Amino acid sequence: MSSPHADIGWESRLPDSRTPGAAIKMSWKDLLFIHWRVDPDLLQQTLPPGLEVDTFDGAAWVALVPFTMAGTGPTFLPPLPFARNFHECNVRTYVLKDGVPGVWFYSLDAASRIAVFGGRNLWNLNYVNARFEVSKNDTLHEYALTRRDGRGTRIRWRTGEAMPRSEFGSLRHFLTERYNLYAARGDRVWRGAVHHEPWTLREAELLELEDELVAEAGIETIGDPICMAADPVRVRGWMLKRV
Repeated sequence: MSSPHADIGWESRLPDSRTPGAAIKMSWKDLLFIHWRVDPDLLQQTLPPGLEVDTFDGAAWVALVPFTMAGTGPTFLPPLPFARNFHECNVRTYVLKDGVPGVWFYSLDAASRIAVFGGRNLWNLNYVNARFEVSKNDTLHEYALTRRDGRGTRIRWRTGEAMPRSEFGSLRHFLTERYNLYAARGDRVWRGAVHHEPWTLREAELLELEDELVAEAGIETIGDPICMAADPVRVRGWMLKRV
């Protein structure tokens, strides 16, 4: 059974490369999705006015997503040498605004002061400076971040075989194929589009997880997480528009 909102704004659940005027380009690498189910009524209380929880089979979901940004910069310039490559980790959930699905970020920790400044001031996103320790040995990944206040996360995982392409209407598609993000300040909400080719997802074995970031966002998770790794994608992003 698919999401009750699958018939609303379905085209926004698919990638769209036709819109001109992308503002930023980047690649996302060494990415892991860690998802937990969440009570949708409780999650709704954590969202700004104007956004509605997007659910699948009656459940809401929250994710912890560590990855590496590479080749970052404006679309009309070469990648910026001082903010080209850096590690990032976000806490996110899935929302609707006027039937259009997208991602809401509770926090985005990054090892780049330039990225944090730009994300906060140009995209109204809750970027946070953090110190990262990351290592990779073949399929084994180790990833740790620490904020100034000492809170952080430590993750160790192993990537496995590629999965079949996610089918539209499936849980995997619902959780990963997202092409809009939302931001808010006060009572104002903005939406920005992103584009990349559909994910090639891989099996992932979670070997270690010590996390304080999801709880810091005021979210109580349900049950064990489900994990999926992803192959790199090249991404374009558009400036936000008020909605």
